[in-house]
Amino acid sequence: MGGAKKPGAAEGHDFASRVDNPAGLDLLLPPPGPAVLTTSLNPRHVTLEFEGDGRQSSSCERLVGHELETALSEDPHPPAKEHMLVLAYRKCSYVWSTAVLVFSLVIVYYGIGAEWNNPPWDQGSTHPVFESCLFSILLFWVCILEGAQVSIVGLQSVPIETFRLTHPQSYRCCKLVHAGPNVERFIVGRQFLLLFIVFIISRIGGAGVLPEENFYIGDWRWNSEATQFFWVNSVLLLIVIIVPILVAQLLAADKMLAFLELSFAPYYTVVLPSLALEAVGITHAAYVLKELFVWLSGVEVDENDPKRMHKNKWYYVRCFFSVSLVIFSGVFVFKGLFAGQTGATNGVGWDKLPGWAAFLLTLFFLFVIGCCEGFQIAAVSLAKLPSSDFKTKAPIAYQTTQILFAGRNMQAFLVGRQVFVAMMMVLLAKVTGYAGRDGELVEGDDWGMGSDFNEILLQTGILGAVFVVNVGQLSFRMAASSFPVLFINNFVLRALLRVALVVEATGIVNACWPLTWGIDRLLQLKPDPVSGELATVSPQARKGPSLDKGVAEDVHYFSGWEYVGHTYKVSYI
Repeated sequence: MGGAKKPGAAEGHDFASRVDNPAGLDLLLPPPGPAVLTTSLNPRHVTLEFEGDGRQSSSCERLVGHELETALSEDPHPPAKEHMLVLAYRKCSYVWSTAVLVFSLVIVYYGIGAEWNNPPWDQGSTHPVFESCLFSILLFWVCILEGAQVSIVGLQSVPIETFRLTHPQSYRCCKLVHAGPNVERFIVGRQFLLLFIVFIISRIGGAGVLPEENFYIGDWRWNSEATQFFWVNSVLLLIVIIVPILVAQLLAADKMLAFLELSFAPYYTVVLPSLALEAVGITHAAYVLKELFVWLSGVEVDENDPKRMHKNKWYYVRCFFSVSLVIFSGVFVFKGLFAGQTGATNGVGWDKLPGWAAFLLTLFFLFVIGCCEGFQIAAVSLAKLPSSDFKTKAPIAYQTTQILFAGRNMQAFLVGRQVFVAMMMVLLAKVTGYAGRDGELVEGDDWGMGSDFNEILLQTGILGAVFVVNVGQLSFRMAASSFPVLFINNFVLRALLRVALVVEATGIVNACWPLTWGIDRLLQLKPDPVSGELATVSPQARKGPSLDKGVAEDVHYFSGWEYVGHTYKVSYI
């Protein structure tokens, strides 16, 4: 109340800083001063000791996972607690969200079994049991792609020789991916593989032609509103896709090494397929954009960086091939939209949409998924910058980071973002994939390309996936990594943040938490071993975004688990 401020402490939480420990955990630190940080591979036990300017020493001990987190410090602005009703609602959401997931699974698999789905091949040419099994396998593949990326990327800062004998599968994966520029290659290739699989999943589990006007199971008949919302618009399918993905991310984030040691052979099911797809050159257009953005930003590039991409003749050939393929794919996607040949203008609820409206809707979907992808990259980048660097020149970006880094908003945004990304993937699969089967288009001509071209590349969604992953995902990621402040310095991204927070607050996907706890106990995953490594950190050198107001505590406590330890790891996606 008008008293002198302590040395080095700014108003509010401006003294706060973030330090990245070798385990990859972002920690919100007390006031400036040298800190001794004890780290572990998985930060289940992190001890920090601080000596502030003129302040008594304070300590903060964080036990992430099954143990209790305790904090002892002299922070003059203690975190604000959330209302008990908010906490109670979140607890209840674990129950009803799980019930919604079970209901969604029943409806989706019933639709596949009744042959009311929309596979990319002729309906009836395959048995429903085969389609159900394929749907399950592909969904499992998506989960391990997400989880393995969290683990492999999260282990970048850990010397792989420390777990060579104890975790052989993890060692084999990391040895290949962490070599040279392979991390970037792995992420880019995995992105296309993931998107294409989700495209196929959305077709196999998506709504097809019903024998009657509305969905029914026996004598239980839905009304038209329920049919449109839950079945035709694939709302239940989205839940079936999103929740397992989040479960895999949470498991991998908490126990990175243990996840890679599971019996799904990550080296053969994740690492090699991702690197192989990248090597083909389908996504090399992303590298062209990256070079362009780096040039525009004026950042000096270290030519001797071991992580820098090797540029030989074969590299430039693939870049040319990728750019040409993206243009070729875009031509056919837009041709199909205006000619009424894609799923955007066919099917119940979509057949009255004109071509120009389908085109605008597709651009909107691409913009949303791109913003979600880029926002995440920009958020991670800005977490390491002083907010004073852009508070004046980019006020909207500053205000957005104030919201994003307050309390549990970062974690909530990442979960809400995942909902939007999955939703856009399913919708883009519909609007960019051609309708019809066996290479026969629903209307119009095929420009003489032939039925094989139509069936293999258009109706399966391959060309649509190529266009979406390069234009709607990787391009926004590259732009955000080069211009993080400029990327979020607008009202659109701030509105997106608000909407994502609201989506997460509904608790619709909170079934991921009890499922994660249950699967972890069932598999008896072991915590990552403690490295015992000591590091001396200067908080002033890594000052993070300031927080002007008191922030709310995390309330995702259930059976002794801590929410923060999981969702910061989701930021690796």
